[in-house]
Amino acid sequence: MISLFRKNRRPQPSERLFEPPCWSWVQTGDVGWWLRSDWQQEALLGPKGLRLGEWQEKGRLTVVKTGPHRVVYRAELEGGAVYVKHFLVPGIRSKVRQWFRRGKGRNEGKRARFLAAIGVPTITPVALGEQRRRFFLLENYLITHAIPESVALDEFLERRFQEWPEERQARVRQNLARALGVLTARLHDAGFVHKDFHPGNILVRLLDDDQPELSMIDLDALRVCPVLSWPSALLNLALLNHYFWLRCGRTDRYRFLLTYLQARAEQAPDPHEFASGIEEATRSWAERLWRRWGRRCQKTNKYFVRRRDRNARTWGVASRDLDRAVFRELLADPDAPIRQAGTIVLKDSRTTTVTETTLMVDGRPTRVIYKRFNQKKGLDPFLTFFRPSRAWQSWQAAQHLVSRAIPTPRNLAFIARTRPFARDLFWYLPHETYLVTIKEEPATTLGDYLRTTFLTLSPEDQRVQIQNLCLALARLIRTLHERSLSDRDLKASNILILGNPFAHDVQLSLIDLVGVRLWHPLPDHRRVQNLARLSLSLADVPGRTRTDALRFLRIYLPWGLSPYNDWKSFWRAVEARGREKRARNLRHNRALS
Repeated sequence: MISLFRKNRRPQPSERLFEPPCWSWVQTGDVGWWLRSDWQQEALLGPKGLRLGEWQEKGRLTVVKTGPHRVVYRAELEGGAVYVKHFLVPGIRSKVRQWFRRGKGRNEGKRARFLAAIGVPTITPVALGEQRRRFFLLENYLITHAIPESVALDEFLERRFQEWPEERQARVRQNLARALGVLTARLHDAGFVHKDFHPGNILVRLLDDDQPELSMIDLDALRVCPVLSWPSALLNLALLNHYFWLRCGRTDRYRFLLTYLQARAEQAPDPHEFASGIEEATRSWAERLWRRWGRRCQKTNKYFVRRRDRNARTWGVASRDLDRAVFRELLADPDAPIRQAGTIVLKDSRTTTVTETTLMVDGRPTRVIYKRFNQKKGLDPFLTFFRPSRAWQSWQAAQHLVSRAIPTPRNLAFIARTRPFARDLFWYLPHETYLVTIKEEPATTLGDYLRTTFLTLSPEDQRVQIQNLCLALARLIRTLHERSLSDRDLKASNILILGNPFAHDVQLSLIDLVGVRLWHPLPDHRRVQNLARLSLSLADVPGRTRTDALRFLRIYLPWGLSPYNDWKSFWRAVEARGREKRARNLRHNRALS
């Protein structure tokens, strides 16, 4: 029988940290410092305390990370590079925490000693500084050696790793899975769980034979569990799995799990059942995280800012990438970009006006799509009592897509304009709404490509393009549906081809997101409707056969055309829904697009 509980086997370091004789104490101002004996006081401290100002003047100081609760610096010193973590106490909650618990710097230093004792490479403390007033601990500092030739694991995977040949990528990927499994097993066997367990808190350094050496950082989030059960370990693995779940295949994740279970000292559960539990916990965690990220675009935070212009009777939310002065000008006169010189009108109808213009984004001129949603009926403002406006639906949908790592052009601003009190019964509700989006370049819609460039190709090249686009479309729609999103207006004109359309791995992106909705779990009838709508928009593509549709379905379905999927019934449901849509459009004399 599997033992779910075990005794703590965490080794205890023999030496005390931040105490004599290996550490010396010195006071500078209201900050007391513990310095390691092999470091001279003059190398780090001056008459006014830490020499941050001097290092900055000499160009030796770099700000690595900044935030309301801590600032991280890297300093290049004669004795080697060091990292300085400055832990702040910006609010009452942080002060109370410091009063009743040890400082974050002291916690990280002590936990580094425990990790080193169990064979997990980690930071090496050099100095600890603590600011105390009337014996209460406030701000504190931790100075550590820089781990040479190492980089955060997420940066390594997303940047450097992608530049290597496929053979080396496969070799390093397998080695990383095994090394990460061993590191995690050592943590859990010693009774440690990392509450912020993600690749950004793991450093990697490749040795000569492409074997990775992993090190743990950000140890304040490391917690000690006197008794660590397998369910608790499963939840911690799900926290780590959330990053890799979106970025690597099931084979590498299973390789990590097998290595982890083999390296654990406890009798391991069944790998398949344990893997299924991790996947379920990961999905539950991901849904909560995605929904929280999806609400970022609704209010002021470090990503967005919400403002109101009472004189112009407008309000809006903008990304902080959009220059503040530009956002204020848009609120003062939302129609100004449509009238300005150099604006290209892409569409001007009763319902929407779509233009292409230039705005300042990140301090440089950037081409954007500026879209105005006109009031179609007199009751449109009243209906916003029951459902959001079309612009807000697009704004919110884009945030849902970005949160779930589904490609879509980046939204910059949403603006709503109301009416004067004397002119309209629903004066306080949004009438005209506006949406500002980055213009992807180079890009073309799938519908335009199929109507123009595709028709000029030879039959052989058309077959190659159909196969490549079929593969890319199936992957995109499968990802969309797996991550609890549907698009009732999923058609070729609402899909962008990014970059070279003749590339083997075609990159696609979704636009015009008014029809995107969040459903969890996504019902089958929404999947059927989405695929039927897409199939109708591709019905007139020359050379596209039922075999191509079957190939699309094989990639789209989780188990392909295996007996686990009733794919024939699904095929018939999509065809029946397509016939209904076609008949309805004919009755209302509306063209299919």
